[in-house]
Amino acid sequence: MPFKPVKYLLCAGLVLAAAGALRAQQPDSAAWVPFQVGEKLYFSVNWTVGNIGNAHMYVTAIDSFRGQPCYRIEAGASSNKTIDLFYPVRDYFLSLIDLRKLFSRKFVKRQKEGRTVNERQLIYDQERGIRFDLVKGDTVKIVPEAQDELSIFYYFRTLDLRVGEGYLLENFVDRAGNPLKVMVLRSEWVEVPAGRFFCFVVEPYIKQGGLFQHKGNLQIWITDDQNRIPVKVTSELDFGRIVVLLESFSLGGA
Repeated sequence: MPFKPVKYLLCAGLVLAAAGALRAQQPDSAAWVPFQVGEKLYFSVNWTVGNIGNAHMYVTAIDSFRGQPCYRIEAGASSNKTIDLFYPVRDYFLSLIDLRKLFSRKFVKRQKEGRTVNERQLIYDQERGIRFDLVKGDTVKIVPEAQDELSIFYYFRTLDLRVGEGYLLENFVDRAGNPLKVMVLRSEWVEVPAGRFFCFVVEPYIKQGGLFQHKGNLQIWITDDQNRIPVKVTSELDFGRIVVLLESFSLGGA
């Protein structure tokens, strides 16, 4: 289904071949945070035949999880009325991201796509190094400062991006975990409905399935400024091309 790649934007991860050595994710590597409470990003999702839906990403509040302050990040995607007639999509994502170290504390994913309904509620006990699935009831080990499908994109926005360099991140939503490699291909100007922006163009790769898996080239345009917002996503499919565009945004804060 062509609508499915819109989830690449949410991570991510969205959250996310050039020469250059890979730089591994390091503890306390986030020197600054480009997003604030109140940030709202609105996107259109377009396929070869035209618009098929919309998506959004919000930094809604400073929340608390087990006494730890967290950013509350919410995202979602939905198909338009035409697509609803034969393949309705209603996806919701929630991530509680540790305020200081920017790793995941909790991740919720509720997906209704066609007749398929899927839900996951993951608790990341970073201090004990385990992740517990409240729906399936299973527990797996995680690497230090593990990320979920949504938090990994917000973490990536804090990195010092440079053209020609690569970044190795960790994604532990699935049992085996998914190390994520992201390359910064180039920088360029791009125009979308929300405006004209100078951007880094990044391309994520992943070894296993998950939010970033794709058959064609998946590329994400992220602004080269203090806000690091995603403004465009493209993905080549066997049966067309998905283009996600930033329609409007609010940076939040005071």
